[in-house]
Amino acid sequence: MRSTLPQIVRPHKGSTLNKSFNQGINRSNRGNPYTVSVYPIQQEPGVWFATYLIAEYKNGSECIVANVSMRHATHGTEAQAKQAARRAAESVAAGMRLQ
Repeated sequence: MRSTLPQIVRPHKGSTLNKSFNQGINRSNRGNPYTVSVYPIQQEPGVWFATYLIAEYKNGSECIVANVSMRHATHGTEAQAKQAARRAAESVAAGMRLQ
């Protein structure tokens, strides 16, 4: 099984996470304390899945609030696995922000 290094995912324009990236990841930004990291994993040649982490920054420290493995959703390429994990993570982070 091959794993690649984590990648900080920059949200698409219009995303709920976009505000903090446009402001240069200001840790004191109270509008959006969440960041997303995506880890694509090659299960076997031609079969990829991804995991994602959602971190929340508050009171000057980072706390992992979600660590999800998407083994149920396999993809033919690394890019497809990353894209699926990015979409899922952004959706979850948007829901957390509304709570």
